[in-house]
Amino acid sequence: MGRTKVACALEWLKLNHIGYNDLKISYENLNAYPEDDPPVVVDYQKSTGGKDPEATAVHDSMTEEGTETGQCPFVVHGLTGAELSTKSLRALIAIAVDHMDKNRKVLAIGHDPEPQSIYHNPLLYPKMFPWLFPYGLGGIRSLSHKDNISSMTHKGHLLMYHDKQFQLDPHCIQS
Repeated sequence: MGRTKVACALEWLKLNHIGYNDLKISYENLNAYPEDDPPVVVDYQKSTGGKDPEATAVHDSMTEEGTETGQCPFVVHGLTGAELSTKSLRALIAIAVDHMDKNRKVLAIGHDPEPQSIYHNPLLYPKMFPWLFPYGLGGIRSLSHKDNISSMTHKGHLLMYHDKQFQLDPHCIQS
């Protein structure tokens, strides 16, 4: 999948998905990608664990899984909720500054410049689950359903789709 397919996908989203109508596509950046290769590295490793992702609980209490040998590709260093509650804001800032001063690694997670409201937001579910709402329409509290049915009833209708896409999605059911 090269830059042409990515450009076509972005153009389709801009025309067909309500959440992308103001998207500005940088063709200059797209042209920097090779035509024959994907623009990102895809690293796939088949899970050897015995857990079924569709049957895993939201707060799985099973022991943590890790690596027995070799390097762990992702290590989390931080404070747990219990540790956070006993520290002052100044102490947390000092810990963060110390971490950065020692040139330790950090994980940056991109986000929207404008926080999304979880209340009465018809675009919340389409933005959270774009694979389930490919056109950005039909979210909970959307204009077509807002006055007619409750959000709980709407979720029930989504779970009854014949293709079971909402039932089988491991993340959607938990919302």
